[in-house]
Amino acid sequence: MKLFPWLLAGLLLALLGGIGWQLLREQEGLLVVQWGEHIASLRAEVAVLLWLLATLALLGLFALLRLPFRAMRRYARRLARERLGNGLLALQQGRPERAETLLSLAAQRASIDRVPALLHAIAAAKAAGLAGRLREHRIALSRLDPLTGALELAAAALEEGRAIEALATLETAAARSSLPPAGLRLKAEALARLGRADEALPMVARLRAERGHDGAALAALETRLAVAALADAAEASTLLIRWKGLAPALRAQTPVLLALARRASLLHVEAQAEQALAEALEARWDEAVVEAWGQLPAFVGDARLARAETWLPAHPSSPGLLRALGRLSAAAGQPARAEAWLHRALAQGAGSAAWEDLGDLLAAAQDPRAAQAYANALRLARGEPARELPGRGLRERIGDAATAEERDEFGHPRLPAA
Repeated sequence: MKLFPWLLAGLLLALLGGIGWQLLREQEGLLVVQWGEHIASLRAEVAVLLWLLATLALLGLFALLRLPFRAMRRYARRLARERLGNGLLALQQGRPERAETLLSLAAQRASIDRVPALLHAIAAAKAAGLAGRLREHRIALSRLDPLTGALELAAAALEEGRAIEALATLETAAARSSLPPAGLRLKAEALARLGRADEALPMVARLRAERGHDGAALAALETRLAVAALADAAEASTLLIRWKGLAPALRAQTPVLLALARRASLLHVEAQAEQALAEALEARWDEAVVEAWGQLPAFVGDARLARAETWLPAHPSSPGLLRALGRLSAAAGQPARAEAWLHRALAQGAGSAAWEDLGDLLAAAQDPRAAQAYANALRLARGEPARELPGRGLRERIGDAATAEERDEFGHPRLPAA
């Protein structure tokens, strides 16, 4: 592959030399050199030829003198590559101390790319628990590649719970050059830990613009940031603004809806949260969301009991809805209906929380069965079976456990799940 260019260059030089020789001979020039008392005269073409030969001789001598140094550099390059390969192999085989030694030696050679060697040396030092060596490698990495070093230092600060330091490191790096996707993720994590998740949410859109991104991981990150943004809201107005600023698809996520319900209960905006959760339930039924909807504190104009009764034909066996009906009936001053709903919820698998609700209802009526209801809540929490409450006949227990026919919003029966 390289022979033809060299041959072509040789022919071109020979042609130029021949032309130059002919031109020099036609000039009949004379070169006179005096060295002390000695005088030498040469024809111009002979002098040029001798000069070229001397130049070639000097170049050849220089190349000959360089041979040992070139051989040493090749040996050092080969040794560094071998150490890098053996270090990576040792790291993969679970020998971090040997890996760190080999990789650190490889990173000292300028004959290879030292940044990857240092990154793997850092991983090996972490695995081996070599804190001092880890610090040295990070300093060396920051000197070689400031951006990569900043990412490593920020990741280490986050691992150690120093979010302020991590954010400061990333902002300093961003002032010099734009952050890569890994830097944006680290900055989003640091902001979330500092209670500024609402500032981190727009970064997800920038991450999605990168080719080859992990869609599932980004969706999980966006959901987590949205939950944190709602949980960090200090005022009711802030909570509602952040909620309305979320994308519709994000507002339909169960963790986001639960975060809204929890924070709304503390900031006393239950009515807005109730409406948001109800709209989400009418679009997509979710047991966790209906549980949170039923546990919202009462508010002025609360019409949840009537709304829950309209949902019942479509979801007659929903434990969350039945428990919500029990809680709402008790709040409306209908203890008998509340007890019936809670017994039905328990028969449909509502669990220990429903037993606790039943215990609260019975205790408020000074019913001695309250103690057994609380005991059943503890039994279920420990994985033990509950005991039947006295006063419930067989017909009532069968009616509680019966599964009613479920129908969709058009009145058509739903097929049982496979």
